[in-house]
Amino acid sequence: MSKKILRIATRKSPLALLQSNLIKKILLFFNPHLTIKLIPMLSSGDIFHNVSLSNIGGKGLFIKELEQALLNGIADIAIHSMKDVPINIHKELCLLSVCKRGNPLDALVSNIYQSINTLPKGAKIGTSSLRRKSQLIRYRPDLIINPLRGNIHTRLQKLDAGNYDAIILSTEGLNRLGLQNRISQIIPAELSLPACGQGAIGVEYRLQDNRVSLLLKKINNKHTEFEIIAERAFCNKFQAGCQVPIASYAILKKNKLWLRGLIASPNGTILLSGERIGLPEIGKKMGESLATELLNRGALKILNNIFTD
Repeated sequence: MSKKILRIATRKSPLALLQSNLIKKILLFFNPHLTIKLIPMLSSGDIFHNVSLSNIGGKGLFIKELEQALLNGIADIAIHSMKDVPINIHKELCLLSVCKRGNPLDALVSNIYQSINTLPKGAKIGTSSLRRKSQLIRYRPDLIINPLRGNIHTRLQKLDAGNYDAIILSTEGLNRLGLQNRISQIIPAELSLPACGQGAIGVEYRLQDNRVSLLLKKINNKHTEFEIIAERAFCNKFQAGCQVPIASYAILKKNKLWLRGLIASPNGTILLSGERIGLPEIGKKMGESLATELLNRGALKILNNIFTD
């Protein structure tokens, strides 16, 4: 990075561009001398939008090209939805969650029905998330879950075309795009525990780039960072991606961190969950401890069944 130019790699989706422009605005507020250039890129995850992520390499496909731009020196930082970032990133790169986290919960979107409880038997629900699917069919085994990929506008178009009775999306994604009016129900965490990092924006950069590191520290939200560290520590213990229905959700309030985590079988018949409460500074240990507990309670069997099928 030159002293006055910062290049941001971003996906081309409307939500990704909006989030990148948000980070740009915040960076310019603290560093008005900067010239910031966005580099929109098409990710593999955007290209193969008709195939389940679990079958083509997982959510890392959403950041592969952006990471390569960093490694090749084409970009200085890359902006991601934190939930799209795999637990393991390239050893030469570093990840930081910045800005205050938005609403991390899932949302039910329907043109007819107002909640999961009012959906009729046999209703067709659109989602390609195994995490969402396993929790939903455990609560409502009478529902039919059909795959749904694409950016938020594409998914809404498929709903409006009558392909589904309802779909499940990220609440904050809809909020950021000004589509709050499409939300029928914000689904409680007790029914659909969110994905690790959902609602947060992540910034990836080269580990040895001290100039960028200093810029990002100015805009880092410590509150969000504590939550994300605990959530990612929980998921890291399982070393699992999109093939495994896994969720983690931390809330920091009054200097107490409440972490919940779960792992389930894809069909929802088995679901193991637990929680930890402690100081935010020990969030990583809390996540690791909770994951170890679930592994001892049978999560290892879930993982073995998934990867041997």
